[in-house]
Amino acid sequence: MTTPPFGPAEESRPDALTDGAPVGGTAAGGDAADVTLDRLLDEIRNLQSSFDAKIRYDEVREHSVRSMSDELTAYRENQAQLQLRPLLIDLITLHDDLAKIGGSADCTADTAKVLGHFRDAVEQILARNGVEPFTVENDALDRARQRVISVLPSGDPSANRRIAERLRPGFQWHDRVLRSEWVSVYRYATPSPPIEPTVPPTPPAVPEADEGALR
Repeated sequence: MTTPPFGPAEESRPDALTDGAPVGGTAAGGDAADVTLDRLLDEIRNLQSSFDAKIRYDEVREHSVRSMSDELTAYRENQAQLQLRPLLIDLITLHDDLAKIGGSADCTADTAKVLGHFRDAVEQILARNGVEPFTVENDALDRARQRVISVLPSGDPSANRRIAERLRPGFQWHDRVLRSEWVSVYRYATPSPPIEPTVPPTPPAVPEADEGALR
């Protein structure tokens, strides 16, 4: 029997060379894959941290910009109020004077009508600048929006610090009081006890002189 030139047939099989053992280099390839996966996870974590930091930075910057914008708007409004306030106060005073003269007893009907037109024109000028008249709805005194011009005594305790009469409307500009409403209020006064009339004492009678003693 002739022997094959390459040795026995079973020696030429690939599985005979490995004899059930893993192929060389497989373990090293698995370690490299694990290293690559860990590196990829680290990069994802770094990207996530960078993204979170960027989001926080944008939020802080947006808050700062909004705060600066609000402060600038408030500053501009305050500057405008400081510049316009004297003029607006003068217009309100003129409005009060026109109303006072027009309502006086010696003012004729024609003059009162003309003054009323001027007063309406002043109100329109104030309205174009954002100034509106107001009256406090409640009849209790509001120190923040009302000014007491006169006080009327009252014997009713429930009427104390209540509005007796509204003298002039108030004026406000952007919810800020330019001129308080002028009012007259009641003040409780304890009634004094009635004074009883006093009768002057009767002077003692002068005794009549003895005529014999006078002789």
